[in-house]
Amino acid sequence: MPTITVPFSEDLHLDAAVTALLHVRQGDPTYPPPRDADATAASFSRWLLEEEVLGRWVALVDGKVAGHLAMTRAHPYLNRALSALGYTSIAENGLSEVSKFYVDPVFQGCGVGTALFQTGFEFARARGCQPALAVISTSVLARKFYSGKGMLEVGSFMGIHGENFVFVEDAPVFTMQEAA
Repeated sequence: MPTITVPFSEDLHLDAAVTALLHVRQGDPTYPPPRDADATAASFSRWLLEEEVLGRWVALVDGKVAGHLAMTRAHPYLNRALSALGYTSIAENGLSEVSKFYVDPVFQGCGVGTALFQTGFEFARARGCQPALAVISTSVLARKFYSGKGMLEVGSFMGIHGENFVFVEDAPVFTMQEAA
């Protein structure tokens, strides 16, 4: 059984995280969305670092970078979608969004995604934030993964990358808004 650790991402992890992302793109030409980053190391490096994050982690399998996950404040599109779907977070510090989450195909299916996911969620919850996310329609396996982790798919919206599915945690930190 491989040893999986999930440290905060550091500069020394960037090149290996980009290499893992290049492997992901080879298997899934829609991730990251081509509109956001072309399939070059320089573009992927910029894409990984371009936004302010609450936390960023890599998964290491026996010391080798196998995946990446960031938690951000919820982007406006997610806040709008959840509001339109009738959801309001009652968490102390609002929403935190799962972002830039991927696992190198070589390491998929051995617990890497679960380790990253749990780390990001525990981090968000410890800071009084409620995790939520949106995933593009082409990411069928990601939707299955999130559902398997107890996330509820509560609806969808059309975004710049096409249809996005919205997931919230199956926990009493969201409330349905009353219809006016």
